[in-house]
Amino acid sequence: MPSDRDDIAESVETETFGFLLIERFSFVGLSSAADVLAMANYVSGRRLYRWFSIGVEPGTVDSVSGFKVAADYTLDNAPASSSIVVCCGIGGNQIDDDRVGAWLRRQHAHGARVGAISTGSWVLARAGLLDGRRCTIHWEDLAAFRETYPDLNVSTEIFEIDGSIFTCSGGTSAMDMLLSMVAMRHGIELALKVAEQVIVKEIRSEREHQRSELPFRLGIRHRAIVRAVEVMEENLEIPISLVAIARTIDVSVRHLERLFRRHMNCTPRAYYLQLRLHRARTLLKGTSMPVLEVAAACGFESTSYFARCYRRLFGLPPSEDRVMMSTLLPSDDHQLDPLERAKN
Repeated sequence: MPSDRDDIAESVETETFGFLLIERFSFVGLSSAADVLAMANYVSGRRLYRWFSIGVEPGTVDSVSGFKVAADYTLDNAPASSSIVVCCGIGGNQIDDDRVGAWLRRQHAHGARVGAISTGSWVLARAGLLDGRRCTIHWEDLAAFRETYPDLNVSTEIFEIDGSIFTCSGGTSAMDMLLSMVAMRHGIELALKVAEQVIVKEIRSEREHQRSELPFRLGIRHRAIVRAVEVMEENLEIPISLVAIARTIDVSVRHLERLFRRHMNCTPRAYYLQLRLHRARTLLKGTSMPVLEVAAACGFESTSYFARCYRRLFGLPPSEDRVMMSTLLPSDDHQLDPLERAKN
């Protein structure tokens, strides 16, 4: 329901946030953002913010966890807002509704700030609202997003605020983004008090990267291996030779191979190939690019060789795996009665 607490004094500075809920939106992102607004009102003792939910159509909207939310308004009757926030979750790349794009453009033209949580950046990009702006998106969609919109200025940071457009990578980064917005409007002291209320020890800045540091992800801290993997990840579309990698990190090819066998249980060539294949899988899941284009985008000159390598690693040819991954999006199965699930 729209927020309207009688025990909080009305404020002339009140800002209104409309949260546009897209099917399979993430509750974590929505609650992380909305709770910051609620706590800002609570801590300040003033109604600095109002907020409400918006659905594309009348009725309930399913979250990624299956809980249904009855939106307060629809696109047709939502009141004016200071800010609109598009809330998305898994499968945001599949959202392509002209009504939503046109509505967002109208809101922005009439002076509203427009933002997105997680894969909601796909929706803003299709609406043309990210042109010339810094933006970000959930790390899993990053490669596909960049391939689809190569002219956009896409970062790997947890959030980006660029004028009247703001985006975040999802999850608790929505909390950091909203805390920063509170700080910019009402001061860092209030933002820190809100952070204390939601048990956040520090407010992360937009310069924080989304993913854990590479040594943590690899499970090792050997400097040469970490640097070698960094070089590989920077050269997935046009692979470079092991000689070039070894020269870049100032070791011999033979030493590089020994290090990978000892610490990674594979050769550097095999590891590099796996990185490219995982990038290909991300593109197959997150874009409609033909298999031929996906192969080229990951440095494979031969589609048949790409298909053989792909099947060896993932167990299915690329085209079949793409179909399989599309069936793994969250559904309503978890809402069945436990006995009914057992029967199925």
